[in-house]
Amino acid sequence: MRRVIFLICLVAALATADVPRPARAADLPATVTTLDLLRAAAAGDHVLLTQLLLAGADPNVVGTDWRGPLHHAVLLGRLDMATVLVRAGARVDWRDADKVTPLVLAAHGNYPEIAEYLILAGADPLIADRWGRRALDYALMRGKNDPVARMLRRAEINRPTHKNK
Repeated sequence: MRRVIFLICLVAALATADVPRPARAADLPATVTTLDLLRAAAAGDHVLLTQLLLAGADPNVVGTDWRGPLHHAVLLGRLDMATVLVRAGARVDWRDADKVTPLVLAAHGNYPEIAEYLILAGADPLIADRWGRRALDYALMRGKNDPVARMLRRAEINRPTHKNK
């Protein structure tokens, strides 16, 4: 009986070893999908970014500076790329090495559409960077009537006291 079971296992192992299978994103090296996603985001290549996400690249991959693709999309002011990344599961409150979130970058770069989208996606406007400044503090550097500052003030006032998890 043991010999029969052993032979069946051996035949099954040999049969599956010869079958070629198509490459999946999980089979590709990390540099093919995840690091290329960072490069595509930093270069502003929306088409390549979308293709890599469809191939299974992780939208939360970070580089040596702890910045993710969402940080790069916000730095370039690309709402289309930020939308694709958030829908793919990118964390909107991820902090880089300086504890800067994408919302802080949107406020500092004066991108009201991106800031509004990130707030609607659940970004926390009260997170401070390593210098103790929040997104509102950066927006207020342009004046109290800045559209991003007004939006962030409303977001802080209307923010729930706790996040649902």
